Amino acid sequence: MAPVAWLAALAYVVYFAGMVVMHFLTTGRSALYHTVSDYSVGKYGALARAMTSVNVLATVLLLISFLTMVASPPLARTGLYALAVVAACRFGMIFILTDESGTRLTAQGRAHAALAVLSFVAAISAVTTLTRNLHALAVWQQVLPVLGILSSAAFPLVLLLALSLVPVLRLRGVFGLLERLFLADVNLWFLIAAGVLAIR
Repeated sequence: MAPVAWLAALAYVVYFAGMVVMHFLTTGRSALYHTVSDYSVGKYGALARAMTSVNVLATVLLLISFLTMVASPPLARTGLYALAVVAACRFGMIFILTDESGTRLTAQGRAHAALAVLSFVAAISAVTTLTRNLHALAVWQQVLPVLGILSSAAFPLVLLLALSLVPVLRLRGVFGLLERLFLADVNLWFLIAAGVLAIR
């Protein structure tokens, strides 16, 4: 299924490019403070939701590529289930939007936050489980050091993200930056994996 993996890699590249462009537009959002989801309810909300859709498509295509990969030993189902949860949560976040920053928290906003947290946990599970699983496969050996670094960084980044919400630590001003670092980390892992699956 190399064509599917190529499409996954291309979709991740489009996602990264779109997110970079988003940060150069006059959105009124701060890359340090605001979450990526805040773009979905702003001036360029349609573009932000389109990029989330591209990310969902990329993740689904990556999952299909892993499912059709012939491996000995076979990949653990845990990582694949986690990848499916990432795609499902991100899909839900396209329609269940966050609340406008600074406004009262609504039921929809809480649901969006729950989906975001679940997607983060699932992404950590996916990259850590799959990285361990791929150690046994020769074709992955050249990229495993990079995948290992990215997977090892995922949990500490989410931990810092959680700690930034503790008022006494005064880190709320960099919440957005920490979230972007985490999203860049796991999506780069996914992009590299898609690339390997495409050329193997």
